[in-house]
Amino acid sequence: MTEQELNSVRELKKRIRDLEKHLQALRLSAENIVPVLDGLPHSTEVKSRVEKIALRLVESERELTTLNEKLMLAKVHLLDKILRQVDEPALQTLLVLRYVECLSFKETARRMRITLRHLYRLHKKFLKMSPACTLAAQTTS
Repeated sequence: MTEQELNSVRELKKRIRDLEKHLQALRLSAENIVPVLDGLPHSTEVKSRVEKIALRLVESERELTTLNEKLMLAKVHLLDKILRQVDEPALQTLLVLRYVECLSFKETARRMRITLRHLYRLHKKFLKMSPACTLAAQTTS
């Protein structure tokens, strides 16, 4: 397993969080647009702003749906790869919690009911087994 494969789920989750923040900002923008009804003719600027925001909302929601689908597929793919390539149950658990569930090292250690130091030893053991992941040890959260 490469570092890129291990971090693929985490990167997708970050993109989803960023897109959700963007959607929230768009929704706030849409809520703050108030047409003025005074009976006088006006340009269609308000309408076009509303249309632009509505289009951006629809596009962003589609992108969010696509990213969520990619996330589910990436999780399944990574989980399958971990279970096929790693034989030791403790290492499998560590990798699933850390890279599929995207938990911090501290939370992973707590869930596994081991010390953080022991978790780091297990992680280092995995890195030695998998030379393609030499930089994965630097990924912390």
